[in-house]
Order: sequence, then structure tokens, then C-alpha cells
Amino acid sequence: MNRLLQNNSYKTIIKNVPLLKNYTTTTTTFNSSSTNIMMKIDEVNFKEKNKVTVFSGMQPTSSALHLGNYLGAMNNWLKIQDLVSKNNQEEELLGLSTKPNEKHKLIFSIVDLHSLTATKSLSPKDLQANTISVAINYLACGIDPEKVILFNQSMVPAHSELTWILNCITSFSKLGNMIQFKEKTKTGGASVSNGLLSYPVLMAADILLYRATHVPVGEDQTQHLEFTRDIAQAFHSNYKSKFFPYPSIISSEQSKRIMSLQDGRSKMSKSDPLENSRISLTDSDDQIRLKIKKSKTDTIIGITYDPINRPDISNLLSIASATSGIPIIDLESEFKDKSNSVFKEFLSNSIIKNISPIREKINYYQSNPQLVRDILLQGSEKANKIANKNLNSIKDIVGLYH
Repeated sequence: MNRLLQNNSYKTIIKNVPLLKNYTTTTTTFNSSSTNIMMKIDEVNFKEKNKVTVFSGMQPTSSALHLGNYLGAMNNWLKIQDLVSKNNQEEELLGLSTKPNEKHKLIFSIVDLHSLTATKSLSPKDLQANTISVAINYLACGIDPEKVILFNQSMVPAHSELTWILNCITSFSKLGNMIQFKEKTKTGGASVSNGLLSYPVLMAADILLYRATHVPVGEDQTQHLEFTRDIAQAFHSNYKSKFFPYPSIISSEQSKRIMSLQDGRSKMSKSDPLENSRISLTDSDDQIRLKIKKSKTDTIIGITYDPINRPDISNLLSIASATSGIPIIDLESEFKDKSNSVFKEFLSNSIIKNISPIREKINYYQSNPQLVRDILLQGSEKANKIANKNLNSIKDIVGLYH
């Protein structure tokens, strides 16, 4: 084991992060019709012959993750991390997985290549700084590089190489019909880049490069997973070789419920120009209290959960439930006759209780940037080993001399 990962202070930092209460190159035949596109975390089958490989990533378009990232994606990642680690340990004790290629894999990336589609709003200097910052946020939330392959995407060139191969079997019309492309190009006109058009192909390459079986993303990414499965099917059909699994989504019910503090019908987002629309994991206690105080509610008296007619107060109830562990129905009963200000004080305290320890870990890693760079370097070495092995097999199938 690497000397860095044996460092006791490093292990202490990782293990003390609090969690929310709720929480092969051999060609193998996969049958897409027997693979569900969406499942819950407890439905993942670790007993199948083919090992589970999980891949996911976040863009470094901002220097800090927000509360929605944590309560949705990150909390899901942490539960998957525990589950994969537990199954690997059990199989190792039984003598079923004694080598790295016999273990279930968990691969998390900072997908910086995807962020190049936002170059007009993101400078090269900011992109580099954000990549390290997002890695720090991952680690501070509890992502453990002893259990996870953690790296930034651009340090593994095979992502770009596989993207080109997949681009050559992907139709222009299919890309043009992707929902996110249509939405982002409504006002873009001639300035829309080819990168934005082929963005889903890079996303598919990210997943297929590691022959991932599962991808933990929100329901808004379902079309992209369907697209990835379609590309895998097209590859198999074109080259008469079934090499890729058909990946499934590990769904997170909470991720779709964490909405903007200023618009309960829009998802909380790093790209929202309104700073008060989100709680960042680096926000101070005073900033959190102020943002919650200014969060949008309505004129109806009482605190009730009604996402259709009361989206803003319902969003705050969802956040309160996720951060406190108290069911929404119990929160409704507790605050039904109380003012918004009383409820918001409870909500602020609940958020601070979750974020404050993470913020302390962020400060630690920011004071030790070389530790973070070393972790990313080690992660990229592991990722490159898997990616290059699979890419060479893909080149053989396609007919590329290497």
C-alpha cells in the first residue's frame, strides 16, 4: 500500500467525516433486455458472475459543491461506497476476490473535459483551481481513496480516444434530439460548439471505458443513460462483438427534491447566477442562516408539504427532512401552526449541523493541497491501467493497429 495512504492523520480525517443518518478484457456476452435501466441501491446484485463496476462524476464548473449535490448525489455515492467496500471485504474473507481485477470497482471522477463546453464563463485558471477544489469537496464529504478510484478525467487520455471511436457510430440526428442540447441551444444559435453537441458521446465514453455496470445519477440523466446503452448496442451490432455491459442507473430519490432556494420548481444548481439560490458546502454558519432567511416561501399560513401548490415551502421541508432525519410528515405536524421564521431557524440549525464538519475537512485539505494532488495522481494511475486495457481490446475489435 502506498506510503501516503498509510498516514494515520490522513486516515483519521477520512474516517471521522460524519454521514447523514439516512442513508477484464475478455469479451463477455451481456443481454440488454435483462438489464433494468433504473434500480435502488439495495437492488444492486453483487452475486452475479460479472463484477459490479460503478462510475460517476461531477463537473468542476464551480469551486464548491452545494447542498443539493451532497444530499442527492454525494449521499448516494457514500452509501454505494460502503456497500461496495462491504461486499469486497466479505468476498475477500471467503477467498473469492484476492486480486484487484476480481473485486467490485467504484470509480469517481472530476469530469473536467465536460467543463470545456463552458469555456466562455470559465477561465483556464478557474478550471484548474476548481478541479482541485471539487476533489477536496469529494474527500471532505467522505469519499475514501482507499475504497474508490478518484481522479480527474483529463488525466486519462483514453476518455477522449474512445469518444472519437463512438462518435463515428453515432448519428447526428440522435445527438440533435437530446433534451439538454435542445434546451441549451435555444438562444445559442451559431455560437453553439460541436463539443456541446457531442457531450453525450463523451459521457457514454466515460461509462463504457470502464465497462461500468451501474451509474449513480439523478432521474434527469435517464436519457443520457439510455443513449449510452444505445451506443453500446450500436457498437455490438456494427462490430459483431458484445463487449460492453448495458449500465443501469442507481437512483437517488432525494436528488430530484433538492430545489433552488429562490424557485422551488427549479433544481439547485452551481450554474444559477443567484448566489442565494443554493447553500455551498463552504458557506459559513452566518451565510447559511442569511440564505435560509431570504429563501422563498409563500403567503399561506402554516407549514405543509404540497409540491404542486406550495413548491417553495415543500422544498424547504424536503431539505429539513434530509438534514435532520425527521420524516416530512412529522415536520409538518411539528410546524403546522408555527411561523415561517421559526421553521427557518430549525432548518438553518439542521443544515449547519451537517455542513459544519464538512467545512472543517475542506479547510484541512485546502491547507494540504499536495495531499490532494497525490491522491488524484494515484487515482489516475489506477484508472489509466483499467482504461488502457479496455481501450486496447476495443481497438482490436474496431481494427485499429496499436
